[in-house]
Amino acid sequence: MVEHQSPKWLVLDGYEDEPAAFGVPPYVGFHIRYLCGVLEQHKIEYEYMTIDQWRELVREKGQSGIEEMMASLDGFACIAGAVVPGKYLRGTPISIREMKELVRALPVEIPAILGGWAIRGWRQQGWNPLRKNLFLAVQDTDATLDNYLTSGAWKHVRRDSNQWTKWAHLGAESKAVKSHPDLGNEGNPGPLTYEVEVYQGCVRYKRGCKFCIEPKKGVPIWRSPEDIIEEVRLAHDLGVKHVRLGGMTDTYTYMAEGVKELEYPVPDPEPIAKLLHGLRNDERLEILHTDNGNPSIIAENLEPSEEITKTLVETLSDGAVLSFGLESADTAVHEANWLNCDPYQLKTAIRLINKYGAERGSRGLPKLLPGLNFIAGLNGETKQTYDKNFSLLQDLKSENLLLRRINIRQVEGEGFQEIPQQEFNDFKQNVREQIDKPLLKQLFPLGQILRSVHWESHGGRTRLPAHLGTEHTDQDCHGKAGITFGRQIGAYPILIGTEYLIPLESSSDILVTGHGARSITGVEIGLNHDNITEKQLSAIPGIGSKTAWKLITQRAKLKRKGSDKSFDSAKQWFDTAGIDWQDDFQVYFTN
Repeated sequence: MVEHQSPKWLVLDGYEDEPAAFGVPPYVGFHIRYLCGVLEQHKIEYEYMTIDQWRELVREKGQSGIEEMMASLDGFACIAGAVVPGKYLRGTPISIREMKELVRALPVEIPAILGGWAIRGWRQQGWNPLRKNLFLAVQDTDATLDNYLTSGAWKHVRRDSNQWTKWAHLGAESKAVKSHPDLGNEGNPGPLTYEVEVYQGCVRYKRGCKFCIEPKKGVPIWRSPEDIIEEVRLAHDLGVKHVRLGGMTDTYTYMAEGVKELEYPVPDPEPIAKLLHGLRNDERLEILHTDNGNPSIIAENLEPSEEITKTLVETLSDGAVLSFGLESADTAVHEANWLNCDPYQLKTAIRLINKYGAERGSRGLPKLLPGLNFIAGLNGETKQTYDKNFSLLQDLKSENLLLRRINIRQVEGEGFQEIPQQEFNDFKQNVREQIDKPLLKQLFPLGQILRSVHWESHGGRTRLPAHLGTEHTDQDCHGKAGITFGRQIGAYPILIGTEYLIPLESSSDILVTGHGARSITGVEIGLNHDNITEKQLSAIPGIGSKTAWKLITQRAKLKRKGSDKSFDSAKQWFDTAGIDWQDDFQVYFTN
């Protein structure tokens, strides 16, 4: 056992974002929690910090201050797992530039371990820092750290099933949860979503999609429903309210039959039902979502897949999305890259999900919808590939089949081909204009009420460090001039904007008033006519700035007659000001 006199490690969450693992805020990933679980087991004092908190610390202390702080550490551990390109709104994963700077600041005498799939990717790109006592883990970072703390030697190690359970449970109670900035508190709960690992590996481990890292994780290894339920219970004890079932390349193949023998393993409805209902039995759970479905598994096993779909609709929160990885509708591309489904299988699966999931739930969203992924640059792709992709989407549209999102990205890594840029750009534009826009209006129609929108940023879509200050979070800013962006908690939420300020890290209900390219605008409902501002009034369809000002003037006249005077209702206010009252206005006011 390595001896620690006054041990203090720093655990830095560089965020993971993998095909089957979310860890960018408001999510907290499971690998970083396992690392903390190892330190908890060894009773080592440590501090947890997100990469965004680290960036603030660098700005405050400067390089010399950081080096001084690092000199007091007894050890350092970091997960850098972002391998899926995307735009982030609430946090940004650590970059290789930041990692290089961090490594340079580390004292050479302290042990340091870096893990996650980004580390593996950077190594393949030639990054291999030569530094004493720095270890780049290529297997399980948690098990590798445990081995070092036990033996004093760095060695690539995989965790066993007992360690998996132990570190998952200890991690649920660790500082990665209770010190996470998005957890909030009892009076003002934050949007933290607890990503729990249900299984690892992929049922297509023998011949999986060439571009994907998941088949490289091997044959699926399941965690039991009881194990997962206990972990989530421990997280609830710390205040966690929202959970996403991650780690699964396919929700439908959790504990499926014939994983090693069959091309299309047979889904088993019982284990996933036991897990989902078991989680729902805890009343502290609010939002429950999952991710990833394999359309070919669904299509080739319709009867058990239908039972699982019913369970998902019954237990998941509305707004749930099953990501379907078609990647390409071109048969040649499908064969060259060992893709997991063809267009026929995809359509069959989408029809099934729509059959049960299109109904709206309590938050105003369809209960369960498919998402669809396309990847450009795969081998075998031609200019005609994009015509086939678009034709497929038109077929889905003609059937009035709903998709929550269409994700179009370019392939990452080596060994793929050049993208025909013009055809790719045209495809992307046509999808956004002819498919996405009509879908957006269908999914979020004008007048639809959306519940519990969490407000995250002012002025732009990305939350900034300044947004954590009282200027942006105090109630005093409510209704002032500006723009506020927010989202409902859950997987792949729509971005919502209001044309006035709302205190950040608060929640409210909105009514949809307009549509952007991939976002919507709205106005809060249930506002108090006695203190609603001119900007809030102007944002209500049918009122406008001139009418809003007239109303504000009329209310001010009444107030001047007596400080405690007010109109009995919004309608009386409008009538007194000589403004025609519309029944559609009532939803925006408390009375």
